Amino acid sequence: MEQIKAFIEKAKTDSELMAKLDAAGARNAAATEVIAIAAEYGFIFTVQDYEQAKAAPVKMGELNEEELDSISGGWSEDRYDPKVCKNLTRVKYECVGFMAGCWCDHYRRVSNPAGGAPGNFISRHDCVMGAFSYEGRQNGDPL
Repeated sequence: MEQIKAFIEKAKTDSELMAKLDAAGARNAAATEVIAIAAEYGFIFTVQDYEQAKAAPVKMGELNEEELDSISGGWSEDRYDPKVCKNLTRVKYECVGFMAGCWCDHYRRVSNPAGGAPGNFISRHDCVMGAFSYEGRQNGDPL
């Protein structure tokens, strides 16, 4: 998992790498293709590692003191593309980016822990640009 975490951090700061991952995500590329891209940059992990990382819940909520101290500015990600997004009916790669690591500014998810078992929350998914609005699983899959 450490290799994947380091790879994600690299992708956040390397526009060339992120472009490759965006292209792979848009094609709904297999895990093996993402692993091959990671290997080009010196990161080694297995399909099982990748699948476990994808299934891990996205950390949301309050920041601890160390995280607050490290903040030096904001980050905005306008991933909205009218040619693509107007045809979306649910959360897709275009909304959340590589491993759900760079959400579009227009995507909102509100989880309801009372709606399901731990790890399987029922969530409200909305595109503020009007592409979709529905209740589904936390990962964006429809109910």
